[in-house]
Amino acid sequence: MSWQIIPDAATRTNALQSQTVQVMDSVPYLSIEQLEGTDDVESVGGFGLLFAMFNNAPGNPFHDVKNRQAFLYAIDVYKVIETGLSGQATAASCFVQPEHPNYKEASTVYSLDAEKAKALFEETGLTSFRMLVTDHGWVQQCTPIIQESLTALGIEVTFEQKQSADAYNTIDTNPDAYDVMIAPGDPSVFGNDPDLLMRWWYGNDVWTDSRMHWKGEGAYDEVQELLTQGLGTADVAEQEKVWGQLFDLLSQEVPLYPLFHRKSPTAWDGTTLVDFTPISLTGLSLLEVATTEPA
Repeated sequence: MSWQIIPDAATRTNALQSQTVQVMDSVPYLSIEQLEGTDDVESVGGFGLLFAMFNNAPGNPFHDVKNRQAFLYAIDVYKVIETGLSGQATAASCFVQPEHPNYKEASTVYSLDAEKAKALFEETGLTSFRMLVTDHGWVQQCTPIIQESLTALGIEVTFEQKQSADAYNTIDTNPDAYDVMIAPGDPSVFGNDPDLLMRWWYGNDVWTDSRMHWKGEGAYDEVQELLTQGLGTADVAEQEKVWGQLFDLLSQEVPLYPLFHRKSPTAWDGTTLVDFTPISLTGLSLLEVATTEPA
């Protein structure tokens, strides 16, 4: 196999159309229709998400759960999905995506409710905050729309975009460097178990303590107790019940919470790759795949 690392979306698309490569992952959402004219293209839904992480530290405005909830009620997620991702995502109605085998709609589901968001912001007195975002190509298509949703309510948003490594280095070294961070994540590359997916963010000190500054809150302790309880039972029904309680609690507390779960588009040359099947994760699986090109 010959692998090429092509970060630029346009160059990656041209490589497939010119037959320099036979398959590509991370098809730019805006290039899907273009590629469908020459190659096979399929988007597979998975856990991969765009999340809002809040600075929950005492003294920060998002220490107040009302501001965290107001932020989520203020976002027109459907506009973000349709405009930024060409419809290639599903608005979050739970911590996990609807296709997940353990999905249960959470007790609190956020969708655009400008009046509710405005009322909550007015109740807390929040009028401005800092939003840090990563510069992933598809994220860049979404974050300006998120900012527009907030400014439409009269909230002043200081917008800063950085490379992912720089963004995390910033918040890891300076606890007061941000108020809200928008970034992608997908720990399902390591497994699809709800316990693993939740522990990635909510049971990890790097995230709960150093980044979202949520460790030590009452809800944090409750989440840890439920995670321990779910992991400790061999009763499937009891485990499902505990995970459902966690989904509900996280949807209410939202220290970090998904805005949507996105589809992963893959494109390939179906005339030269035999039995290729796209996956929902970033990357490619070429197991059991043959090529008609000469060795």
